[in-house]
Amino acid sequence: MKDISKIFYFGLLISLSNCGIGEWDVELYQQRIPNSSKVIYEYDAWGGRDSHTSGIVLMDSIEKFKVNSSRKLPISYFSALPNKNRIKSIELKKAVNNDEITLDKIDSKKLNNSGIDIVVDYYEKYSGYSNAACLLNKYEFESFKETNDSLFIYGLDEKFGKNLKDKNSVSFQKGNIKLITDENGKIFRVVIKELFKDNATKFKYKKGTAEITEKITDSPVICFRVYYFLPKKEIYESEFSDYGIYKRVK
Repeated sequence: MKDISKIFYFGLLISLSNCGIGEWDVELYQQRIPNSSKVIYEYDAWGGRDSHTSGIVLMDSIEKFKVNSSRKLPISYFSALPNKNRIKSIELKKAVNNDEITLDKIDSKKLNNSGIDIVVDYYEKYSGYSNAACLLNKYEFESFKETNDSLFIYGLDEKFGKNLKDKNSVSFQKGNIKLITDENGKIFRVVIKELFKDNATKFKYKKGTAEITEKITDSPVICFRVYYFLPKKEIYESEFSDYGIYKRVK
């Protein structure tokens, strides 16, 4: 009986490890909060049997990040630059009916983590077709300037995407910016998430075709745009601050 129990226990450990509860392959990015020992991590982790988890966590900088023991925050976007007292954030939920969403939040929650008050506003995400262009946009850029709360990008050349058409420069609030680099810190691209929350034109198509069957103008759309900015010359992550900008944890 004891031998059977040992076999069962050993098999259970193998199963848990294969399910990703053991080792994880983690991509981890960190941004610091001004005048605070707290840091924000954004992570993607892959375990056994193709298990995958991702999210955002808030921790003290002296703590070690662990996939299974780190409490994930119910957020995906910072609506203001995080500070030592308060974090204002947004989470999008799949709309029950794309035709009935509004620009108003559907819920709001407050929580406290590591001594920082966190406000989470919930909205319904539009997942249909529209001219809001909530897709990937890619541009090359010449230079940048960082301030306490914003990142300015100059000398834009469009690769694909129309959101910044005819613009030579653009600025983004810090907090939702991530630097993708090589092992030496040279930047491949700057990835920026932007919330679109406004009226737009929605389209409905005949199934399996490009034929538009319905066009709805001035209708509420809430979704995320993602931008890839590729430097035209060598730029290193050390040229950026650690505040409001995610850098890879090596």
